[in-house]
Amino acid sequence: MNLGIKRRVHWAAGYGVSRALLKLLARRGDPLAQLVIDTDQPENVYQLVEEVRLRGRFSAFLGGGLATADASIVREVLRDDRFRTIKPRDRSPSRLARWILAKTDPNVLNATEPPSMLVTDSPEHARLRRLVSRAFTPRALEGLRRQIQQTADNLLDGLDGDATCDLIAGYTARIPLEVIAGMLGIPRAEIPYLHEFGEPGTRLIASAAPSWWDFQVSMEALTEFEQYLAMHVERLRQRGADDSILAAVLQDGDLSDSEVRMFAALLLGAGFITTTHVLGKAVVTLVRHPDQLDRLLANPEGWPNAVEEMLRYDTAIQWGGRVATEALDIHGQTVHAGQFILLLLGGANRDPAIFDRPDEFDSTRANAREHVSFGSGIHVCLGAALARMELQIGLQSLFARFPQLTLAGEPTLNDSMALHGLSHLPVRLRPAAVVAS
Repeated sequence: MNLGIKRRVHWAAGYGVSRALLKLLARRGDPLAQLVIDTDQPENVYQLVEEVRLRGRFSAFLGGGLATADASIVREVLRDDRFRTIKPRDRSPSRLARWILAKTDPNVLNATEPPSMLVTDSPEHARLRRLVSRAFTPRALEGLRRQIQQTADNLLDGLDGDATCDLIAGYTARIPLEVIAGMLGIPRAEIPYLHEFGEPGTRLIASAAPSWWDFQVSMEALTEFEQYLAMHVERLRQRGADDSILAAVLQDGDLSDSEVRMFAALLLGAGFITTTHVLGKAVVTLVRHPDQLDRLLANPEGWPNAVEEMLRYDTAIQWGGRVATEALDIHGQTVHAGQFILLLLGGANRDPAIFDRPDEFDSTRANAREHVSFGSGIHVCLGAALARMELQIGLQSLFARFPQLTLAGEPTLNDSMALHGLSHLPVRLRPAAVVAS
């Protein structure tokens, strides 16, 4: 079968039908459908979440599924081993459609398919997590702390001569990207090349059912990225003496080639895209709450809790999902075996039953750390400690250098509800010069 036709058929069977149904519901004003399918109104994400919350602790979802923004339920489902992660076969209830999906599988590196740790379950998940956990030991993280601080300082030095700039391109995207590149042993000269894969490579998860155009863009980017990773892995094997985390994983020899490439891809995607989004939105939040920023500048010991509140207040990954493996009861709701639950993480982080005044940013919030931005249970984000470190160092260093930083225009949200972030952040680093008349 021609590659183009094969991909078109795969998209139609896996995404096309559900996309058509969701688009129909969205046009009729259904907030849940708008939340998971529309990519042109990211500014409305929390408004839509609250409309879903008004329906009750559970809301009916497409194909007999359920959705919830209830923080207690979200955390319970994430921790319950009677739920599994979503598999490619879950994209369609039709046996014929599942057969078509298997026959037309593009066989490209995809974080939503095995061997990705995001969609593997025990005991396979435990094996993969154990083999790559060396990247996030306290000793490894302490070494990364110095690198993060040096990276931030160097980037800020480069901004010193600029009156205005796009802070995403000049700072917030570059910190996590350079850190991850170091962990992967990627030469600095190739870092800009990695940046090109980030946005197109994540379009598969920009909505619950990506458009045909987004699917094509992602397939091309992921295919090229996998070829690059295969070349880089072979280069590391030949180099031998590299001290990067990826080289150490290769030397262990316990991961297959596809698992090694998936590990590298996950590090880049999870460690770069999501941290970039949180970091950019956190800058906007602080600038719009100058009293709290002033308090942090005067009392730096408040930064760790402020970072937790930023993770809660404006979530990067807005939703996830689980499938029940058996019939069970969750807070009075019967969930059937095979039933899907959409977990609205951003909604859980603004659950008024857990957080007082949830729509307000409060850097001193006592229970800010109760957010679920890093998930929970066995799939809790392996790089959570690294992300927290990058956020604190990145923000604290930025505002220590430019305490009078202001917005130089309206920030531009990206076109994704699921991976909610900024694509452009114009800032003025210093007050405008006053010209004498």
